[in-house]
Amino acid sequence: MSHSATKARRTVAVLALTVTAAVLAGCGGASTPSTGAAPNADRAAAAEGVSPDVNLEQCGKPARTVKHDLGTATITGDPAKVVALEYSFVDALVAVGMSPVGVADDDQPERIIPALRDQVGKYTSVGLRATPNIQVITALKPDLIVADSGRHKAIYDQLAKIAPTIAFASLNGNYQQVLDSEMSTAIALNKCDQMKSRLSEHVKLMAEFKAKAPAEEDRKALFVRASDKGFTGFPPKAYTPGVLAAIGVRSPLPDDSGEASVSLTLETLVATSPDVMFIAPNDGPTLRDTWAKSPLWKEIPAVKNNASFDVNPNEWSRSRGLIAAEVVAQEAVELLYGK
Repeated sequence: MSHSATKARRTVAVLALTVTAAVLAGCGGASTPSTGAAPNADRAAAAEGVSPDVNLEQCGKPARTVKHDLGTATITGDPAKVVALEYSFVDALVAVGMSPVGVADDDQPERIIPALRDQVGKYTSVGLRATPNIQVITALKPDLIVADSGRHKAIYDQLAKIAPTIAFASLNGNYQQVLDSEMSTAIALNKCDQMKSRLSEHVKLMAEFKAKAPAEEDRKALFVRASDKGFTGFPPKAYTPGVLAAIGVRSPLPDDSGEASVSLTLETLVATSPDVMFIAPNDGPTLRDTWAKSPLWKEIPAVKNNASFDVNPNEWSRSRGLIAAEVVAQEAVELLYGK
């Protein structure tokens, strides 16, 4: 990773902390929830950057019925003990000045990105994201559980018996779904005002990053995950390409497959002809190392023009949150255009 990329992560981490503090100060602090039997005009207003089907009319109610991918859940009062079963839900908590009591962190706490880590503080690991430990979650006696609607569909009923549970697409969610899920999580937390302010700041930051691109920018950038056995590309509807598109950088992959990811061969990669590649490699040797020995690899425009960049998979792939998106956007801008 380049020095500028490392500095970018530090900068966004400080920025995220500063912005969140400012939002909470403007809303009376983290301990001042949005309450009231009926939402006022401000709470009922649309939140910037989210879809109209997010049920904002529930904001501020003592008991809020939150729509999610697997149904609805009613949450009463102000949840304080929250278990997050994906990193993007940790992001949502940090965005409104909260921290989880439990996280499905794959037993690898270093996967929580620096922009979130300091605010998360101490928590209990509830095991793997794919198969969280029900007994540990139960022992934490949470007020709210935030789950992945794909990964945790089979155990949703078990989770809902422990505490009110809301479920959203994270693993296979796109950028817009992430923004929507963060707002819906804020409704459940009774933190609507804080999240609306944070989302407004997010939209402003993304616009500032987009403004740094030259007017004539038309390069296509491919985001891939590289492992020892695969080279996986992500089409425009996936999360990271959505973040890149928000700052004016489009994907070279077609947008009609409906798949969350696509397995690439060296031949299909050459045919895709990306002008830029952002590669998030696993630890150790990857398939890219083998391909780099082939003359075909050198025919890829991103390789030929020295526009292939290694990026951190925790930040660019696993985190999939609002604050994480700002980390990705800033690093992409600095890698492409400099400071």
